[in-house]
Amino acid sequence: MKKSIDKKFESDSDLFKKAYKNDPNLKTQRVSHFKKSYGGSWEFNETIGYIQLYFFGTQIRGEYYAVNAKNIVKTRKKQFEFITYKLAPELTIRDKTNGGILKTVRAYIENCNKELKNRHLDTREFEMLAPYINWESLYKDKNHL
Repeated sequence: MKKSIDKKFESDSDLFKKAYKNDPNLKTQRVSHFKKSYGGSWEFNETIGYIQLYFFGTQIRGEYYAVNAKNIVKTRKKQFEFITYKLAPELTIRDKTNGGILKTVRAYIENCNKELKNRHLDTREFEMLAPYINWESLYKDKNHL
């Protein structure tokens, strides 16, 4: 959301830039208008689908859900529907260490990205959290090992 608002301000004419200097409240009002217009200040209001990753035995898979709408607009009021039980072919986890499991999960996500042509797969949150997850323990818990 912040990036799309910043893009709008970057494209502003010199007239707007001068107006912001003269009246600091103008920029605040304009930001408020954009937030209302695009579904609030929610970072993921442009989400049009998601992948739910899961372990299936020794495999990693991902169910894919997408927006159920003809016209996709920026709003928080979206209905997601189940599309497929695996977006990309499943990958077998051979190295059952933290590093090995994470490497396989990342490879699966990359394969999903290839399947979603003309779409952006945002993995920022995943990449931020991934190193802190005990993948071995998660794998064992999900497979009742």
